[in-house]
Amino acid sequence: MRRFPSAFMALPTFALVSTSCVIVDPGCGSVSGGASILITPSVVYVAVGQSTTPRASWCRDGRYDNMNPQWSLGQSADANVIALDPVTGRITGKRAGSATVIATYAGVGGTSLSVTVR
Repeated sequence: MRRFPSAFMALPTFALVSTSCVIVDPGCGSVSGGASILITPSVVYVAVGQSTTPRASWCRDGRYDNMNPQWSLGQSADANVIALDPVTGRITGKRAGSATVIATYAGVGGTSLSVTVR
């Protein structure tokens, strides 16, 4: 009978430990002097004529803040596949194919988004 009460006593201790757990994003702020850009979603599928606007977050010191980066095409040929608004990031499918969109903000760049137009 002693085993049952001791096992029962361990359960609340475990619950107390698990509620104090903090989840840290080790990738947030680990590049470019502590800042990076997170684009969501990182992969987009649109139909010809369909539009979508990705969301960008500024990752700094382990914290995410919404921001408005400068959006650009990965290659000039990507303009044959999508139309891109460089200010809002709105992507519109023009013809079937693949393209890359890049976000740049405050000198931090290279964060890309893959787009497939069907």
